[in-house]
Amino acid sequence: MLATNEESNPLLGHRDVRAIAPGVHTIGLQGNSLAVETDEGLLIVDSGPSPHLVRPVVDRLRELTGRPVRWIAYSHGHLGYNYGVPGFVEAAEERGEPRPTVIAHANVVRRYRRYQETAGLQNHINARQFRRPIEDFPSSPPLTFPDRTFTESLTLDATGRAVRLLWAPSETDDALVVWLPEERILYAGAAVINGIPNIGTPMRTMRDTTRWADTLDRLAALDPTLVIPEFGPAIRDGAVEQLTATAAALRWLRRAVVDRLNQGMGVDDILHDIDYPAELFEVPWMRENYGHREFIARDIVRSETGWWDGNPTHLHPCRPATAAAVRADAIADKQAVLDHAARLRDSGRVQEALHVIDLLALAPGDDPHVTLARKLKADLCALRKEDATSYVSRSCYTASS
Repeated sequence: MLATNEESNPLLGHRDVRAIAPGVHTIGLQGNSLAVETDEGLLIVDSGPSPHLVRPVVDRLRELTGRPVRWIAYSHGHLGYNYGVPGFVEAAEERGEPRPTVIAHANVVRRYRRYQETAGLQNHINARQFRRPIEDFPSSPPLTFPDRTFTESLTLDATGRAVRLLWAPSETDDALVVWLPEERILYAGAAVINGIPNIGTPMRTMRDTTRWADTLDRLAALDPTLVIPEFGPAIRDGAVEQLTATAAALRWLRRAVVDRLNQGMGVDDILHDIDYPAELFEVPWMRENYGHREFIARDIVRSETGWWDGNPTHLHPCRPATAAAVRADAIADKQAVLDHAARLRDSGRVQEALHVIDLLALAPGDDPHVTLARKLKADLCALRKEDATSYVSRSCYTASS
């Protein structure tokens, strides 16, 4: 999850250095990016979206401790989380300190190579998801590949504090957590956010629901007394309960979706058939402020089925513009479509109105009825945006309005 716009993204945290525990600070470069003090120097987790944000953090850390930045770890490999590495390197050079060692899970290397290959696609996705002009994103992502990687776990060669990096596949297959066993403090990174797990987000590759649940159970087995999530306040009470309850909700949803797949149901019917138990989903840590339970259900379907929705029309379709044009041509009374969609909107049936208006709104050309349909669709998307709880859903409606 890339998050760089504080005004439009509710999951971004503060922009200052805050002590969470003795020698453990959140530094606000990207959500709850982290600084951990050891006798050998500082561990930084996630260097932020830009080098220019680094200097105030470095200055503040130097007020707290004279130790250099010894390591920079990547909580996971999503774009923008570690564009700030050059800022830390420059600050070290200015003081004559050794270059910080950049550490990541081994799978980050493969992800970064994929991002280099698909840079244009990533920019289009990020522009829509984060409501920013595509020109804001670099044509080639300024990636710093790790100096050191690991697969399962890595204990830093630090004195004065035991620091372990543990593989924690969740939002990505390259996510890690930081475990301080003596204090039982867990920095959970992308595995724990301030809301429902970010699975099935509409424009991203598939995420493994069961694997995420397994990771949460492994983290709970550590028995932490304090959990620092990627976004949101530190969890000081009931941390283990939150981890295990989230895992249980994910497993429940997996069973619910698979049961319906076994009955031959399609994805849209499944979404409307599930009755979510309040004790699992109507709890503070499952708020749909970024992700959504329906996104997770869709990803579970996607993990078990192919791309075809079962409609023969969609097996070998025309180009979208051609299909939209012939549908519009088949409608003798286009004004009736506009009027019906407007009546549905006025009666509060906005989603149904969207289905109707697409009979015209997707058609190419400048036919006056089609132009009016596009405007009405934009208005409908704006209404849907107002009702959506998920940040990502609101972004998708914004991009379509």
